[in-house]
Amino acid sequence: MESIVNISKRTNAGFDFYLLLGDFLDEFYKESADIQLQMISEPPEDMNKQEYVPFLASVAHKLANDFRLEPPQWMFEKRCYLNGRNPYFACNVKGNLRSLFMYKSPSEFKHRNLFVDENVLIRV
Repeated sequence: MESIVNISKRTNAGFDFYLLLGDFLDEFYKESADIQLQMISEPPEDMNKQEYVPFLASVAHKLANDFRLEPPQWMFEKRCYLNGRNPYFACNVKGNLRSLFMYKSPSEFKHRNLFVDENVLIRV
């Protein structure tokens, strides 16, 4: 079973973060609520990029809200926020696109100082 903690472990082992996130989302969307909760319940390990743990906390927080799951308490730990540090903009966007991301980013990401496209968790 894919999980938030497994994304961190496998990323730390050298696998691509975004491919693992996609696999996680594909599995998450087809599972029952009890399995979904298990998938987000364990916190990620510390990771080599400062935005990865807050990003995973944002993902878990948004999924918990969207699927009416009890948000795990780990996602509110200090290490799950970029506050006080430079904001993170997905795709290293510049100029006016930054303003768009600041406006459209889901609140679970915004409050962690992460700015992404509104469709960040959509899979096709």
